[in-house]
Amino acid sequence: MADYTLREYTPGDVPALSFLWRDVFGDPLSFTAEFYALPVAAEMNGKLIGAAHVLNGFELVGKRRKHPIVGYIYAVMVAPEYRSLGIGKALTLEAAALAKKRESKLLCTLPADAPLYGWYHRLLGFECVLHRKECEVGCQALEPVGELSATEYLHWRESLLQGKNYLRPSAPMMEFTRRFCKFFGGGLYACGSGICTAEMDGDVCVIKELITNTPADCATIAASVGKHLGAMKTVYYLPAREGESYIAAQPGSIPADCVWNLSFD
Repeated sequence: MADYTLREYTPGDVPALSFLWRDVFGDPLSFTAEFYALPVAAEMNGKLIGAAHVLNGFELVGKRRKHPIVGYIYAVMVAPEYRSLGIGKALTLEAAALAKKRESKLLCTLPADAPLYGWYHRLLGFECVLHRKECEVGCQALEPVGELSATEYLHWRESLLQGKNYLRPSAPMMEFTRRFCKFFGGGLYACGSGICTAEMDGDVCVIKELITNTPADCATIAASVGKHLGAMKTVYYLPAREGESYIAAQPGSIPADCVWNLSFD
């Protein structure tokens, strides 16, 4: 068994964690500073070799009187030369325990690859509880597009989702989402009857969340935001009862019609 220790990170670990993030996920160092919320680090002989993160800035809102805090396990990473030693498993279990210690009543994740749904099932009993479908549209200026602050976006979002089951981000988490989108050439937008988060991937506009109470407007909003960002086409995701596997969690913990969409894949 590998001789390593698990601990919470300290501010002095951020440079080493940033380099590890770059080496595992390929993101630039300037990007990783956005992410250090509640990581657990793995250390061997004084060297940081892995980390797991938990984002606790969400509530599950719906018909229940209580709004449980949701812990989102994110960016579990182990240096390539230390894989297959059980470190990723240990980090994930420790991150889950830390989330519960910090008052998360529900835990979830978005596995990066299809085989990881089975891994999370064996480790934490998670199953795919939410699905989404991918849609594509060309870019046209069909409706005016306005950029929103995190506070404005949250206000619009709450109004559009009244009476539904949905994930509510905290104000800091929504600001984190705004910076995430901005880093990748997008932002938070109001367009026509709805709102969306958008980012750029090359010449493609990618919309992870698009919310409107007029489903027929989805394509119009996506096309308009893509044109606003100078994209060649827009890919956007909508909640679905079946289709692409999305959020994994304990079965029954999250309503199947929950509006989720805010993810960092």
